[in-house]
Amino acid sequence: MKTFSINKSIFAFGIIALILTGCASSKDFVAENFSTIKNTHKKVAILPFGVQFQNPLDYSKEKKGIPVQQVRRPFSKQEREASLDAQKEFFMNVAKQVEKGRYEIAFQDFTRTNKVLAENGIRLEDVKFQNKADLAKLLDVDAVIFGELVVKISRPTDRSMSISPVMMNNTRFNDGVETDVKLFDAASGELVWSTALSNQPNNRMDTPHQLSTSLLNQVAKNLPYRTK
Repeated sequence: MKTFSINKSIFAFGIIALILTGCASSKDFVAENFSTIKNTHKKVAILPFGVQFQNPLDYSKEKKGIPVQQVRRPFSKQEREASLDAQKEFFMNVAKQVEKGRYEIAFQDFTRTNKVLAENGIRLEDVKFQNKADLAKLLDVDAVIFGELVVKISRPTDRSMSISPVMMNNTRFNDGVETDVKLFDAASGELVWSTALSNQPNNRMDTPHQLSTSLLNQVAKNLPYRTK
């Protein structure tokens, strides 16, 4: 009886472990001469984010070998709201770090950035394809930060998925949020720093917004300008 109880506990723990498999990983790039380049950066602008919502179970979105994220098309209302929300969220988190004295550099207010872009006819969906050096000069800053979010949400239709925790977790295995944040130098237009992170839900209550907020907060704390 005691052996059965122990095995049962181990099994239950295994089920819980499968459900709580949220994780975050990162991959960074830093230009060899960044220590010199960053000394020329006095003001940085955070651009509206690129956003893509996808269902990892739907493979029909990849057509003719062309990745969906490379296709230029107007943002949907959902993508537009997510783009501006991510930009604002990231700016607010960076501003908190500036207040704490961790960055001795100015970040242009995101409302100013968006006003200049709009006045020059640059739509949110066009930012990704614009020359970043040109955008930096347009915004009168020394560098620009551009990030992308990929939100993956599966939508199982099989009722049995809600019955078995293991089956539910397998369905959600590819769910989550990925972000790729890049820093471009205005003078050269070159990519001088980037970080890529991903986050998966820990439980059914985690929302894409919560996952993306967590990632953006993590990036905001670890920009290459940090002094302490």
